[in-house]
Amino acid sequence: MRSEGQTRRTTSQLTLSQRTRYILPAIALAGALAHTGLLWRGVARSRAFSARGRRYQRRVVTPVLRIVILGDSTGVGIGAQRPEDSIAGLLAAEFPNADIVNVSQSGARVAHVTKQARRCTRLGWHFDLALLHVGGNDVLRATPMAELVVASQALMEEMSRLAERTLWLGHLNIGLAPLFSPPYSWLMAARSRAAARVFATCADAHGAEFIDFSASNHSEHFLRARRDSFAVDRLHPSSAAYRYGYATAREAIRRCCGARMESSLAV
Repeated sequence: MRSEGQTRRTTSQLTLSQRTRYILPAIALAGALAHTGLLWRGVARSRAFSARGRRYQRRVVTPVLRIVILGDSTGVGIGAQRPEDSIAGLLAAEFPNADIVNVSQSGARVAHVTKQARRCTRLGWHFDLALLHVGGNDVLRATPMAELVVASQALMEEMSRLAERTLWLGHLNIGLAPLFSPPYSWLMAARSRAAARVFATCADAHGAEFIDFSASNHSEHFLRARRDSFAVDRLHPSSAAYRYGYATAREAIRRCCGARMESSLAV
């Protein structure tokens, strides 16, 4: 028979085991909630950072080439040290005879950019080239894939009315942004790749060109240069990242515009 002391010890051990069973998950949950709170405070700070940005555009009275830039905060150039360091600014520096209209708005998703394009069409505008900067906010806000397919198709149909050629500069692998740590970075990376597949398929079906900056070769670059590739908000691209993006897109831009692009080059 067990002694009274042995019974008390066994009961105490069971009680400790039961407590551990509940305490450890509670600690893990509290840690996860704290991490989530810090993450979304960081996202809120990034949105406030975006709100201070001003998009770059450069109008020309008698242009050789007409370009429109539509999209989200990356179209605005948020994160660049100067507006001239954005894609629009770099484009203007290389092609001084190009009229560059920028209607990008921070926070825009694919469905919002369709409305940007529609407003331009209603104004009677038509362009040789349209540059799209959109997709990242759909990744961040988890737009359902079925909804994203429909929105992307609507955008491409609208772009066919607005411009002769469309070049879609896709989002980078958002999971690489320093704002996110595991497991959120893994989730954002998976969403980035899934959204890019939707955009690439839709662009190809409508004769547009898509550059997938979430692809492995670009992700490897941003991972190696992670310190220099993101702005102070730890989410948006830096001036260095915009320069990389422009250098990557430069050949496609020339290909889209052909002879018109050559005649507008800076000497």
